[in-house]
Amino acid sequence: MFNLKLISLVITLFMMSNLSAQNSEIQMDGNQLDALMTGNTVYLIEPNSGGDIILWYGADGKAMARLPSGGLLDGTWEVKGNLSCIKWSYAPTKDSCSKLVKRNGEMVLLENGTNRLLGTVKRIVPKNVEEF
Repeated sequence: MFNLKLISLVITLFMMSNLSAQNSEIQMDGNQLDALMTGNTVYLIEPNSGGDIILWYGADGKAMARLPSGGLLDGTWEVKGNLSCIKWSYAPTKDSCSKLVKRNGEMVLLENGTNRLLGTVKRIVPKNVEEF
């Protein structure tokens, strides 16, 4: 089942990459987020050469992050509409929601509401390869 979801997502992303320049920014929908993130490790490049951020989105709703400083964050995550939302353990009453956008040939993670760049997707790897 996982492979079928991933293959269909890759085909969708390929088709989206061939759209005209007038559609240079496309937000991933909830199904695409689910296929890209659930059970996978996402590697981001932090803006302004801040380093790499590694995020793991567990199929059980667990979320883990390793920051460029080496610090670790843990929490829970879920897809809400077309957003990926994480409740980090240090702020359990506040969702940190973001959207994944294909922009100018890259995938970027933007903070919902402000569109602040959180990172550029470097790669997405199946499973918890960082063993969080």
